[in-house]
Amino acid sequence: MSDDELLDLLHRERPQDLGAVAERTAVDAGEVRAALERLASQGHLSLQDEVILLNPPVQAAAIAIDRLLQAERAEAEARSERLAQIVDGVARRSASWNFGEALVQERLTLQRAEGPHAAEDLWFAVQASRVGPGGRVRAVLTDLDRYRQSSPERTRAFATVMSGYASVQAIIPAMILDERLAAMVRTFRESAVEFRMLPDPPSWFWVDDADITGLPVSWPDTAPQSVVAVSSPVIAGLAKEYFAELWRQAQPVEADRIGYGGLLHRMRRGMTLDAASRSLGITPRTGRRRIAAAMERYGVATLFALGAAWAQDGSPGADAE
Repeated sequence: MSDDELLDLLHRERPQDLGAVAERTAVDAGEVRAALERLASQGHLSLQDEVILLNPPVQAAAIAIDRLLQAERAEAEARSERLAQIVDGVARRSASWNFGEALVQERLTLQRAEGPHAAEDLWFAVQASRVGPGGRVRAVLTDLDRYRQSSPERTRAFATVMSGYASVQAIIPAMILDERLAAMVRTFRESAVEFRMLPDPPSWFWVDDADITGLPVSWPDTAPQSVVAVSSPVIAGLAKEYFAELWRQAQPVEADRIGYGGLLHRMRRGMTLDAASRSLGITPRTGRRRIAAAMERYGVATLFALGAAWAQDGSPGADAE
């Protein structure tokens, strides 16, 4: 008797336990147990002390779909971790490799920038003179505070550079955007930049279609002050594959209507609520009101539960812009 035939029998005749199934089917009890365990693993039933508890077909299908999605998520996370390990090794060794290449070939394939604005300085140094129609850039921007402090002129300068590309995709940390960051996103969107959000992006980096990759000297680094640009098809290929996996996991950007996103983002990075409030230019009392509103929105009673719900949501908030 096949598993499908056994399941049909269970649905029609509703035997209560393993013994009744063995008696009804004249099949060895060991074989019946194995078949019931297979059906239980597929979500069709539960087997408790040889008692059979059937799940309705709709519920069984829901269980099977949920298990499939969980398996796919686990596989995606494992693949992302493997890619991160590969990129980690590349980032740590790329400077030495390129130095050796420069000695052998008498040319320098590496450009470096240092300081609090190293990421932006490297971008301008490498990209501003190389923009051409049809190009594509992928970037992970991990430190939004840096961009929050940028002048409108600097933001427009970035947007102007990016408008020369056919496609720009950017991943930013999962947080609700305050008005300053929302205005920045709008400015870049006018230059055809597509944003998505991801909880705790692994590190800052970017890669373009000319196989130039921007990396922090120390991987992972979410606020790098020492960065390099490497010209290597191998490194660029790894970066593109890694970015594609992160992009698949990321969610659309949403605006901050309540104002708790910036607080939660900072608290996940280790700040207290009071310190996070002050860093955003609001009073701790206002910060507590916003967190209370977030708890009400998610239906949770603790900061731990709020952080978990917010991270699982990906890019939570009110209506998207």
